[in-house]
Amino acid sequence: MSYYLGLMSKEWKVSLKGLWQNYLFILIFWLVGIGASFSLNQPSVAIAVSLTIVSIHIFYMGTDMVMNLVKEQRLKIWLHNPNPVRSLISSKLVISLVHCLISISIAIVFYAISTFISGQPFLQGKMFIEGLALIWSILGFGLYLCVWAVYFWSRFAAARGKPGEFIRAIIGGVIAYVAFQVHEGFRRSIWFEGLNEVGSFPAVSIGTKVLESEDGYQEISMGVTMSDFSLGLVAVFTLISMILFFLTVRNVKKIEV
Repeated sequence: MSYYLGLMSKEWKVSLKGLWQNYLFILIFWLVGIGASFSLNQPSVAIAVSLTIVSIHIFYMGTDMVMNLVKEQRLKIWLHNPNPVRSLISSKLVISLVHCLISISIAIVFYAISTFISGQPFLQGKMFIEGLALIWSILGFGLYLCVWAVYFWSRFAAARGKPGEFIRAIIGGVIAYVAFQVHEGFRRSIWFEGLNEVGSFPAVSIGTKVLESEDGYQEISMGVTMSDFSLGLVAVFTLISMILFFLTVRNVKKIEV
């Protein structure tokens, strides 16, 4: 266990630069939203920008993992590590999740400041449990996307410089397309409806809608919609994630130093 803690400590240290760059990006994006809000005299702009910053964390872990893996493959440092591949990848995943939690917390602070400046209630009329549901929905979906992103990275990385690299890349693209179609088909199937009945917990979806008044005035509103997510579907997506992790480990073992 001590070697695993050592791996996580190493991952934390080497990823600090990227973490601070992310904080800077969030700050600049938020300041632009605040500036636009005052310039247009529309307090809702600052809130919408702040909520957008929170919601884009869905892509945080996938982007963070792939960028770090690409960098380390190029430097050919981590491949010399004697520890198991599963430990190397999972330690990166744990630290990426921790970074995502910290980053979301900072984004929520900026959101709170935006609501205070705009004179709006912090939860926008929502309950506290709905606020928590937004966070774990972002983390859960983001983690699932991350596992897929790392899997496809491992496929392309393992094929790089090998005979038939172009064909393997095409196969990877076909797999991505098929995976998307399978997910869409599953979402419309009776299996999805059946699993949807196996327990549930609060979750949210983020979207936009056009509000139109009687005098024809229109504005775009961004918000979160409360819904339920099935424990049965969580089990299915967890199983898929475990299979993808196993396949990723196999692919990484094929990468030549």
